Amino acid sequence: MTVPHPDICLAALQRRDRSYDGVFFTCVKTTGIYCRPVCPARPPLPKNCVFVATAAEAVAAGFRACKRCRPESAPGSPAWNGSAASVRRALTLIDSGALDAGESPAAVELLGDKLGVGARQVRRLFAKHLGVSPVAVAQAKRLAAAVRLIDAGRMPMAEIAAAAGFGSVRRFNEVFAVVHGETPAGRRRRTSGAAAMQLTLTRYQAPAFEVLVVTDADGVLRALDFSDFEERMHRLLARHYGAYALVDGPAPAPVAAALDAYFAGDLAALDALPVATGGTPFQKSVWAALRRIPAGQTSGYGALAALLGKPGAARAVGLANGSNPIGIVVPCHRVIGANGTLTGYAGGVERKAWLLDHEKAGNRG
Repeated sequence: MTVPHPDICLAALQRRDRSYDGVFFTCVKTTGIYCRPVCPARPPLPKNCVFVATAAEAVAAGFRACKRCRPESAPGSPAWNGSAASVRRALTLIDSGALDAGESPAAVELLGDKLGVGARQVRRLFAKHLGVSPVAVAQAKRLAAAVRLIDAGRMPMAEIAAAAGFGSVRRFNEVFAVVHGETPAGRRRRTSGAAAMQLTLTRYQAPAFEVLVVTDADGVLRALDFSDFEERMHRLLARHYGAYALVDGPAPAPVAAALDAYFAGDLAALDALPVATGGTPFQKSVWAALRRIPAGQTSGYGALAALLGKPGAARAVGLANGSNPIGIVVPCHRVIGANGTLTGYAGGVERKAWLLDHEKAGNRG
């Protein structure tokens, strides 16, 4: 293979030209690293660059592969296709128990080794694509497994902790109580032999998406989620209410009318809808605070924490915000990052942007 003229390579490197990806590789003399032309890192100085045609040439010359752009990967492989593929592979590894051995930085480092990137890059990729840390994902997986085992029978708690991937019963109890607002034993007592809560599921077609509306026998809203997240909705219902029976049916007239009015531009139509949730007292306080954010306005995690009298609890507010079971009506979409970015949203950032734009347009109207 012939390497393009150095001036051509430098120009392609400066603009991260994808048409040259795989055509040449940049060896950086000062760092001993070689990269692809599309590497997101800051381009090196021209005087420090040596251009070669293949990754093999770079390795033979004593250069090591960049951990950000993965130049040693062949075209078409997961690493070559980009960071999203790396996250998908990481999730597969986590599902297989890659982080069940512990939650220390060393455990994330080992996960990074399997992906061919550093621990810092693993955390950055998870923050970018999922909005949470790899440890949080692994913890959620272990908790979900534990809930299934608790609800399935009478397996001793120590065995459940081990089977779900927790290093100790003490850690299992601590994490479970923080997330679920009760101990594992408390959940077993609450759900064992309990009568199933009767709930109605309505599939409501909004202008840009379909939502799942769950109400109880009194017409009170218990859950609202997007149709492509139905599995998550079931998990939240089970977490908050234990046994429940869900049947298809029409939404109560006040709920349907309020949703119709909101999507037609009456942004205050949802404010008076009665809602009920499970959750810890802190979570409920956060969800109540969300309903006090006016349509067309936004708030931040820090501002909500201060409003609740807990100025140091911005992270806890963020976690509670992400666990909200009643989307749109309890408007977690109105919470944005401190720098004004939309940040993550359980229904997807595109839907968050749509809802915020809808509310801004309604205010202008």
